[in-house]
Amino acid sequence: MEDIVLSIPSTDYSFFEALAARMGWLVRTRRSSVERFIESCPKNPEMTDEEIADEVNAVRYGK
Repeated sequence: MEDIVLSIPSTDYSFFEALAARMGWLVRTRRSSVERFIESCPKNPEMTDEEIADEVNAVRYGK
């Protein structure tokens, strides 16, 4: 399956959703995709914000 981003007018969304259902496609809005990503993130990360920043800086600046 291939993921694509398609921008359509809001007025055509119900038509496109019906077409996608007939074709067996999965339709998700950008917002629902972001919400799914956020929900899938760990609730208790193993690293603190400071540790993450240190890792990013080490890679970005070689520190």
